[in-house]
Order: sequence, then C-alpha cells, then structure tokens
Amino acid sequence: MRPPGRFARAALLGAALLAPVLAQADDATLRLRVVVLRHGVRAPTKAPDALAPYASRPWETWPVAPGQLTPHGIEGMRALGANYRRTLAADGLWSGACNRMDQLVVIADSTPRNHASGAALVQGLAPACHGTYLALPTDQNNPLFHFGGKDDDKDDDDKPALPATWPPAELAHLQRVLLGCEGQACLAKAHADGRKTLLDAADDAARAKALKTAGSLSENLMLEYAQGFPSAQVAWGQGDEATIGRLVTLHNLQFALSKKAMPAAARGGSNLLAHVLATLQQAGGEKPDATALAPASARAVLVVGHDTNLAQLAGLLDVDWHDAAHPDDYPPGGALVFDLWQTHDTYSVTVSTAMPTLDALRRADVARPTALTRKTLRLTPCPGTDRCPLDKLSSWLRGRLDATRIDPALPAMRAWSASSQEAPHEPAVSK
Repeated sequence: MRPPGRFARAALLGAALLAPVLAQADDATLRLRVVVLRHGVRAPTKAPDALAPYASRPWETWPVAPGQLTPHGIEGMRALGANYRRTLAADGLWSGACNRMDQLVVIADSTPRNHASGAALVQGLAPACHGTYLALPTDQNNPLFHFGGKDDDKDDDDKPALPATWPPAELAHLQRVLLGCEGQACLAKAHADGRKTLLDAADDAARAKALKTAGSLSENLMLEYAQGFPSAQVAWGQGDEATIGRLVTLHNLQFALSKKAMPAAARGGSNLLAHVLATLQQAGGEKPDATALAPASARAVLVVGHDTNLAQLAGLLDVDWHDAAHPDDYPPGGALVFDLWQTHDTYSVTVSTAMPTLDALRRADVARPTALTRKTLRLTPCPGTDRCPLDKLSSWLRGRLDATRIDPALPAMRAWSASSQEAPHEPAVSK
C-alpha cells in the first residue's frame, strides 16, 4: 500500500489541527492563545566526568557544552514552530503573513539554550519573515522565569516530601541500568569501586537527595533518547522507548514533590502566571493586576521557559496531565496552552497540553497528528466544563498566587533577531 501523498498528508494534518476548534463549535470565538513551553533538547547540565560516579560505564559525550541546546534540539524547535504556525493559521489567530507579525509575540528566558530555542521557534513560525523574540541578555536573570534569581527555585533548602513507599520501583530499575547489575553484591562492588549509589539511603534527608539525583539522571537518559543517539548508546544499550518512559517517571515524581507542590509552586510560579493571567485579562476587557506579556494587538504569545516553570504552573492551577502511554510530564518542547474564548460579551478560558512524544523528539518531527499528546484540563473553579469564565478563574487564582512573589512590571527585555548568527551562545548556566 502506497503512503498518502503530500496533499493527503496535509489534509489529515489540517483535520487534526482543526479538532480543538471543531470541539468548540458554538458561537464562541477564539481571541487569544498564550503558550508556555519548555526549551528544546539540550545536553545534560553536568559534564560526563561529573556524572561518572553514578555509573559503571562512561556516559555519552555530547556535541555541545553542558546545558546547551543541541543542533538536533534546534531542528526540533524549528519543527515545533512550523507546527504552531499551521495551528495558529487553522485556528484563525495568525495567518503567517509577515506584515502581521504584531499579532505574534515570542518571549524566551535568558539562558543560552532558551535564546537558541526562542530563535529556532521563530524560524519555524515565520521562516519567510525577519522574526524576533524578546529576552534579556544571557548574563541577566529574568524574574518571569526565576523570580528571586536563577537558583531561587531550587529545592535544596527545603525538606521535600518523600513518596509513600521507599524505594520507588523505578529507582531500583534506574540503579540496575546505571550499574549494569543488581543485588547486594552489585552495590558492594559499586561501593568498592568508588561509585555513588541511590538505593541504600538510610534516612529521609539522604532519600530526598537520592530522589533528586535520580530525577536528574533519569532525565539525562531521556535526553540521550530524545537527542537521537544510536540505540546501542542510549542508557548503555538498555534505553528503548518503554524503558526510558518508565525511568523518566522518577523525574516526574521528584518534581511533583518539590516543584509542583504548594507552596513551592506559588513561590516559584506566581510571577509568570500573574503575567499570563494579565495577558488574558487585557484581551478580555478586565483590568489586569500586572502588565500583560504583549500588546493588545497580539493574538498569540509563546513563552519559552523550563520544565520547572511547567511544574510550578501545574501546581498553581491544580492540574495533572500524566499520560501512561507518554509518561514524560515535562518533555522538551512540552507546553501548557491557555486559550481565551469570547461568547457575545463574556470571556472564558481553556487550558490544555501539547506534549511531544519521545518518538517525535527523537525524530525532531512533530508534523504527525500523533506527535503531540494533547489533553484539555479541567480547572478546580469550573469542574463541570472545559471552559472556565475568565472572571471566575481570575478570582480563584488571586487566592493561590503569592503576592509577595509578583512584580507587576515586566523586565526590560529587548528584541533579538531569530537569525542563528545573532542568537547568543555564552556558556550555559546550570538549571
């Protein structure tokens, strides 16, 4: 059987992209979309030598410095931008015309990988235009993403909760992958060889540290898969898609206990969510308590942040989108999507997810209808409907946001050219 031709594929893709609009097929009009997404595929934030104590074999060597976006990650973000271009056009938010670039705003955090992700995203969104994105220079912290500084949202100074049972089943699996063996004799040999192990933590403090390390190490193995390393090199030949999916749930768990949980989510995420809400309020005729992320002419705002930002917003919104079939809750390029709908003179909001699958990340291709896992989230103030009235959502969020962690003004970001020549590439900051 011959594969569908180019036009047939385009028709199938168009139908998939139109599905969210058709689902809202009443008298509502989509007025604004705000997308908060994670940057693209990067190298681990620590060099192989720093990771060496946790494994019995050498870690993979990456083509870029620690924490930097890879060429594969750039390709994936361009593909994601092209996908959003088609979606925005199908949903009537932006035609892709260069003379209407005022309707599209892209904001990126100041880390080099976010600069590179923002540039690649714009290249995919507007390949024929001289597109720009907004960001601070790489030597300046952006409080939209890290309110008190780039290290402020780390959980080292907190005492995070532990899972109900110890150790989590996936932790034993990760330890087996790292050491290439299992059991007490395996652990004893690892200790004799000077390896650091995760399973024999004796108290709560050591267990919390082990879980945090496990979350980072499991994410590093996910990144090997997403980067497209040959199968024999992913997790030392043990990292098929199903295995990586199981292991990365340790990253989900660690974030659920330390980033997503309140009040940590409010401390870290209130400033960003306050400005997202202000952007929706501006478009919906309400008076915002903070400055909107974009001028009133904007129809689509894309904000390139981190997995930490997504977890914090999830906690503030009291939502969960875990999908057992695609278990990474915060994949590179993964997004929370806020849509503002107008029905006569009233406004409502839907919140949904658009999470690239591991296969899509490995291919750097999100054109397939199944490449993004989409889920509409029910919000606590509106449990019986997908849409929540804007005024009701605004009132509910005021009780959850931490007012002491909100700056009503926006940072003084400037426009950067999306051309690869101008995008800065200073050494990465661990995050």
